[in-house]
Amino acid sequence: MNIRDITPADLDRLRALAPDDTHIDGHAGVIGTSVDHAVLWRDGVHPLTDRRERQFVQLADRPPVHWQDLLRAALAALPHDISQVRVEVRPSDHGGAFGDALRASGFVDQILRIRKDIADIAEPDLPAETCIRQLAAGEEHFAVHCVSRAITQALDAPVPPSRVSQFVSDWLNDGWSAQTLRSYVVECAGVLVAHALVSLDGSAGELVDVVIPNDDQRSRGWSRVLSTFVEARLSREGVSLLGGTVVTPNGVYPNQLVKNLTRAGWRVESVSMIRKTR
Repeated sequence: MNIRDITPADLDRLRALAPDDTHIDGHAGVIGTSVDHAVLWRDGVHPLTDRRERQFVQLADRPPVHWQDLLRAALAALPHDISQVRVEVRPSDHGGAFGDALRASGFVDQILRIRKDIADIAEPDLPAETCIRQLAAGEEHFAVHCVSRAITQALDAPVPPSRVSQFVSDWLNDGWSAQTLRSYVVECAGVLVAHALVSLDGSAGELVDVVIPNDDQRSRGWSRVLSTFVEARLSREGVSLLGGTVVTPNGVYPNQLVKNLTRAGWRVESVSMIRKTR
């Protein structure tokens, strides 16, 4: 089995075969007999846990028929400092032989990547003394608190809260300044009760997260109201496609949640599966 770094001669062919949003740089390689019959791998480092990860990317419309051999060779050839490996799987493959092979090799579900086509819809009706608006100057601490909470809940290794907060503060400030990130809040009776972070890229947007930080404000429908408001505002600005992610609880595919999302117009584009290596 041929396992090697990519070369400049590979790049054009790889970019033609890989998904459109796949970034290929010097920390990547291929596993297989040729670029046309291979799996692309990319290495990265988590900015908070410092754990190294290797991600495998499908390069063709269907997974290679010798996937289990490729996977076995890939895992046997992992550098010692790789903490986990990841594969993005389409829904049809996740429920078929490809997904079965991954599960048999120790992979579990971690993240569902979801998408929704949005059109011009009405903004939701709000209770008395309630408004939804963009974050105002002086309220940045609320956004940092909410996003830090969401990130901390998704981490698989302990990270000091101060480091998480500083990372989030720097990220949000950069995104707000560049207008690639936008924060919306629900204000009820003068109190901020919910936060939504949106990433913008032309006609596409990403609902990064919706957080209700206080327990006493949950089960009041703020997530649904805020998500609907964001969709309405973005659609009026020309955004036609909205993305998002769902973290699976304990590696278990959330069937009921997916049914609820489907009824709301969302579809699962891919399932990100991981295997811990140490």
